[in-house]
Amino acid sequence: MPDPMKYGKARGASLLKKYLPRVTPFSELDLISTPDEWNAVKGKYGGFAFQRVDWPLEAKKPKTFYGTSGRPEDIPDLLARAQADSPDAAILLLLTKDGKKRYRYEYDGGFNVLFALGREIVIELVGKGFDGHELTYGLAVHESYTIPWDLIPWVTSKNKLPNNVVWAQTWYPAQRKERIRYLVEDCGYNAELVEKSVPTELRSLDDSLFCDLLDNIVMEFYPYSKEAALRRDGLELFCVQGNFVDGKIQPWEIFDPRRWQT
Repeated sequence: MPDPMKYGKARGASLLKKYLPRVTPFSELDLISTPDEWNAVKGKYGGFAFQRVDWPLEAKKPKTFYGTSGRPEDIPDLLARAQADSPDAAILLLLTKDGKKRYRYEYDGGFNVLFALGREIVIELVGKGFDGHELTYGLAVHESYTIPWDLIPWVTSKNKLPNNVVWAQTWYPAQRKERIRYLVEDCGYNAELVEKSVPTELRSLDDSLFCDLLDNIVMEFYPYSKEAALRRDGLELFCVQGNFVDGKIQPWEIFDPRRWQT
């Protein structure tokens, strides 16, 4: 099997386990690049497997979106399609600690936190029915907040920060339409279920979820004691990305800056 530390998303999930072990939702990780490798591990995933297409850190990725459903039966076709575009492609499989099925249209939202050590953080959010896919590819941002490094400990609520929800509402109908198309056509979900799950109007993320993000992601990287380890891993500028699921944060990965260059 491929080395997870040499692939973008797999490395991100591994770094998450290293730096945020308490809130990491995943108990196991597999990176597979052949049908035989999938057959060797599929027994542990049962009827559901969090899955993402992945590439080596230095590889040039195709400009293709690969929708993933969570259904294990979709993995052989997903792998074949990805490798037809890029032979280096692999599939990242993740098993959650609680073993629950969570389909992407059910999410409460997604987050991306950019850390510039010692300078600032930038928090980007999308709301219910959306996830980190939109943030990764720059398809949608519903709320955005920039916080100077020295002010991080004093932020208790996004209501105390400048809010751009009104601006985002202008673009929301088009974003909702594309989100529904992506979930139905690319991920293969039921159109009726998706339509019911993605709100017709933009909703601001609940304050409790924002505070959960501050407490369990942002403040975990604020202590200066972690800076030396982060710099050794080349993480002076990095992102933590994930989703809000079942009323709590579900971080997915620490986004290595080398992935922005390919």
